[in-house]
Amino acid sequence: MPRTLYQTILGPELDKVPVEIRRMHSFARVAQGTADVIRGSSWGARLVCRLAKLPEARTGVPVETSFEPIAGGERWTRRFDGQPFQTDMMAGKGEAYPCMLERLGPFLFKMQVTASEQGIDITPAEVSLGPLSLPLCLAPRAVGRERVVNGRYSFSVEVTFPLIGKVFGYNGRLEPAVLIDDAETV
Repeated sequence: MPRTLYQTILGPELDKVPVEIRRMHSFARVAQGTADVIRGSSWGARLVCRLAKLPEARTGVPVETSFEPIAGGERWTRRFDGQPFQTDMMAGKGEAYPCMLERLGPFLFKMQVTASEQGIDITPAEVSLGPLSLPLCLAPRAVGRERVVNGRYSFSVEVTFPLIGKVFGYNGRLEPAVLIDDAETV
């Protein structure tokens, strides 16, 4: 069976994280749950959200995430109340630290992925706009955290832009709904 994205990125470091997180990134093809979605209130944040077609701010939004294998990684499709938001995630190669590359429109985010007994932290390391590398102080910033809260896989993501501040974020809980073996037989 091919390795999942986080198995490839973290290798044996993935064993550090709680079992609920390992299960999500080792066996799930589809996960379902709920999320609270927030948006920044500035005109710049509203514009970015509109252009990127990001979900509206709401609490208790039904969310589904699918992890589809692609060359070099996975395509993550998050559906907030049915509205899709898709990015391609790839394992970084030849880096001094475990990293993941995420393509979102014209941006390519290189993010450091850190495993601990508390969970997984994802922090920006580099950002490119097309062929141009951006200084981190001028680049959009996305920070992600995966934890176990009350025995359930929980996540949080916050996106900020320089001069704009908070643009978008979401946090919630997911449970595996379709496992890799189930997806292979469908």
